Amino acid sequence: MKEPVRRLKRPWLVYVCVAAIAVVYFGLLAKNRHPEPGANLRYDVSDYRQVDTVETRFVETGRIKLAVEDARAMTVLAAGGLMVGGKNVVALYDEGGREVSRFSIKGTPTSITQAPGGEVLIALRDHVATFDLHGTMKKTWDSLGERAYLTSMAADEENVYVADAGNRVVYRFDRSGRLLNRIGEADPARDIRGLVVPSPYFDVALDGEGMLWVVNPGELGLENYRPNGDLITSWYKPSMKLEGFCGCCNPSHIAFTPAGSLVTCEKGLVRVKIYDVTSGEFQELVAGSELFPKEQAVRDLAVDTRGRILVLDPRHDAVRIFEVKEKTDG
Repeated sequence: MKEPVRRLKRPWLVYVCVAAIAVVYFGLLAKNRHPEPGANLRYDVSDYRQVDTVETRFVETGRIKLAVEDARAMTVLAAGGLMVGGKNVVALYDEGGREVSRFSIKGTPTSITQAPGGEVLIALRDHVATFDLHGTMKKTWDSLGERAYLTSMAADEENVYVADAGNRVVYRFDRSGRLLNRIGEADPARDIRGLVVPSPYFDVALDGEGMLWVVNPGELGLENYRPNGDLITSWYKPSMKLEGFCGCCNPSHIAFTPAGSLVTCEKGLVRVKIYDVTSGEFQELVAGSELFPKEQAVRDLAVDTRGRILVLDPRHDAVRIFEVKEKTDG
């Protein structure tokens, strides 16, 4: 015989209990949500943008308007003028900013430099190719692998230094493209801490004496190496203040003036500054972040033979020119 079905005498009590449990559950869920970070943890750079409005000797004197899609790399030519690379094209400009020629390439350059003697080296993501000034390809170097992400180059009479953000190393090649050695990898025996490269902002440059300077972006500073990879000196400037570098990986770009001063550019809080490269001492501001209000990063930085500082600005599709402002009477 089937047992009789028992009916609750107070069915409404079940609904009350369910409702109470729901209130408690959602109350705890809301309580456990992560609160907004405190003031000390917020990445708020508004106060530091105000610092960047200090008086400078520099003023923006002009812009070279580019007709180059996705312009990403530039270099100053030995005979004067500028070369800019973008999607499937490289354009040449005279010192007045007028485009005088262009040639097609396959891909988008990540770095361009002119070696002594006139040869043009163009880095694509995983390899380097060499050209003459008319755009005739001379040689394609071997690929550096799937992880390679080439970001910068510097060349002298004998060597070509290539920065690879993907593999966190600087390669030294001879002028024919033969790999000679690797620079910047961690080596405690040589007192080399290793390059920290969190993103594809990883720059190299040669100073007026031909010495190699490498940005260690994750450590917010620079390192000076001999061609064989021995570390000579280094300095680091982690700070939100004007005289330092902030964020995850800065400076994003470097270049040298004809007088030998180091010019740097940063991403995030975009500002262009000048340092004494030997000591790391901040010298002066060229352009503060108020001139790059919506920028997260500029694409490249160069200094021409006249000492003008050139900034490749993707928001304006232009190369912006900064010079020491002329003194006025009175």
